[in-house]
Amino acid sequence: MRHLIYLLRRFLTWPLRDFAYLSHPLFNADTSPNQIAQKQLLATYSSLSKPLPREALGFRAFSQFDEDGLLLYIFSQIGFGQKLGIEIGADCQSDYFAFPESNLTNLLVNHAWRGLIIDADHKNIQKLQRFFRNCRSTTYQPPQLLQATLTRDNLNQSIAKAGFKGEIDLFSLDVDSNDYWLFQALEVVKPRVLVLEINQFWQSPDPVTIPYQTDLTAFAHLRQENPSYFGASLNAMVKLAKKKGYRLVALNNFGHNAFFVRKDLGRGKLPTLKVKYPKQKKPASHKMEWVRV
Repeated sequence: MRHLIYLLRRFLTWPLRDFAYLSHPLFNADTSPNQIAQKQLLATYSSLSKPLPREALGFRAFSQFDEDGLLLYIFSQIGFGQKLGIEIGADCQSDYFAFPESNLTNLLVNHAWRGLIIDADHKNIQKLQRFFRNCRSTTYQPPQLLQATLTRDNLNQSIAKAGFKGEIDLFSLDVDSNDYWLFQALEVVKPRVLVLEINQFWQSPDPVTIPYQTDLTAFAHLRQENPSYFGASLNAMVKLAKKKGYRLVALNNFGHNAFFVRKDLGRGKLPTLKVKYPKQKKPASHKMEWVRV
């Protein structure tokens, strides 16, 4: 019943949707106070002599949870660099105004970054286009947007074709499926910071991932019946990141996004996070096919 009421409300307000969207304070008010506040945070963080606890850092501007605050703190300790970022997977579905829930958007909007966002859903790309076109901070320098279903065979080519090679500052990956295999295949760019989605239901040190999925439509149906069957465990990502020269420095507050920095960055400022599982627990899907890595 609640679902039907929600759908009815959306239908009745649809003619006003664009008006409501463009009348939102983000597009019509002075956004400089938020930008100034974040720059003040950057200056404060940079002047600290001791690392702050992760619990004190998180906040949400555009991220799904507290990722924006964690990223701001991490970059305060290692510098913004070239201000280049790539994000694979950015959701616009759950917000009524279709604002992006992404880890790159805050840096684009409030810190003048440049970037590339790739998503498999063309509707998401259309909503992102509308958002960045109408947002005052990105009207003249919107990120590149690419609708594509990425595989380990086309990942590097797609990124290179968009003009990104070599060192970048942020790479965020969240596709709810082949995350481990895409990260393993990544070669064309060398990020300074990584945000990688992990399967938070693996509360154990098992280094496992789902097998590589070639039929993502079939996998989506499989996951509907098995919601905990996706991605890779934290230890699987930590092991792979270590091979590629990164160390774990934080988890978001729900434990499904892992933050890594290149191993030569932030020493003494960003301690390596040691993960312990006092009460080990496996997902409901643990008896399905998993690959130990």
